[in-house]
Amino acid sequence: METYIHPSSPEIKAFIEQIRGASRTAEEFINNLFRWFDKEISYSRINMPFFPLQRSDLDLLNMKCGTCGDYSNLVVSSLITMGIPARYAYISKDCYGDEQDHICAAALIDGKWILIDPTLPYRKWHGYNCPHQEYELLEPEAFEKRLKAIEDECIAKANRWGIPDYAGLLYAPWIHDDIVLSADDRHDSVFYLLILNEPDDWSLYVTYMSYTKDKGHTPIMATITSTEEYYQFSVKEPSSIWDNDQWSNAFFLKDIPVQFQAPELQQMRDNMDKNVSRILSAAKLKV
Repeated sequence: METYIHPSSPEIKAFIEQIRGASRTAEEFINNLFRWFDKEISYSRINMPFFPLQRSDLDLLNMKCGTCGDYSNLVVSSLITMGIPARYAYISKDCYGDEQDHICAAALIDGKWILIDPTLPYRKWHGYNCPHQEYELLEPEAFEKRLKAIEDECIAKANRWGIPDYAGLLYAPWIHDDIVLSADDRHDSVFYLLILNEPDDWSLYVTYMSYTKDKGHTPIMATITSTEEYYQFSVKEPSSIWDNDQWSNAFFLKDIPVQFQAPELQQMRDNMDKNVSRILSAAKLKV
């Protein structure tokens, strides 16, 4: 059975030597690793949205793209290879106080388990010893067992539909994230979430995400289906970044009121022009 991590393999050993440089502590190594992620890795599954469902440490090295669980596989594998006890952390509430379905790594450093989060925006300000608020730590074997069970469920559902490839879309609907602004005090991106209810019933949710060191905000969300495309705007103070009560009424693009014609909307539209057709084509969805 294919495994998610390959500690002490020649590839991982070579990778560690590449990243290590002059680092002498675990924190220095992790910060070097984060810089490598900044330069080399993108948050995306557009290149291969179907298989593998969960990308291993070696897959990430080869593909140079993935999502949070894939990132964590490489971090956990590297830590174990270096002789540092490592686990996975299943995050239910992040360091901003927002509910999330998120994965990062954990390492035993100086007798204490700390979280190491290589995914943006967390790694920008909080990656080493990340203060996520609610999480469950899992040994690598337990983590893999849990996710393999989810993989099996997605494969079974896609097979019932008669479209085995769709297992990958069911397993990892967070298909792409594109950075549109990166400054010392701000990180903005356009995040794409593809939800399949049935093979011909899908929704692509496109959200403008804006983060500072202390807070996250989602000013705009677009919803695209096979028949329509509409936009909503955050008009109420949300209880969390995913609070559905924050949204305005829905508007077609031509009907968006002047008060919502902010620069973020144009940035989002430009990014959608670049990515929506790529995503739908890669996912083989009918438009």
